[in-house]
Amino acid sequence: MNKKNILITIFLIIFFSTAYIQFKNAFPIKKSVVISTVSVKQTILIDGKQNQSPVQVKMGTTALQVLSSTHKVMVNGEKENAFVTTIDGRTASGADKEFWALYITGKQAQVGAGSYSVRNNDTIEWKIETY
Repeated sequence: MNKKNILITIFLIIFFSTAYIQFKNAFPIKKSVVISTVSVKQTILIDGKQNQSPVQVKMGTTALQVLSSTHKVMVNGEKENAFVTTIDGRTASGADKEFWALYITGKQAQVGAGSYSVRNNDTIEWKIETY
């Protein structure tokens, strides 16, 4: 190549590099904010006494994990098949046809506590009910 072609090539490289840098600075890439924790309010009703507390947990935490992290819990089964039998020493009596019912934001849960991943601002309520 002759000198003229080399100079034109160098000029074009410098020109496009400068244009790219200017464009990149003028329009920075927006980074989305990822929420890694959620806030929930948990209420436990034991024999007429209400224990209520706000809880911050990692996204993807189940209702059972929230309960287990804040109270002494006994369950039958594991993970999505877990069935809560006792919370803080209060056992749901099979003889009295009792069970621990789970409510999510005022509605009875349609899945087990080990399957439900809590969402930000959920209200989780546990109470003894009969069948």
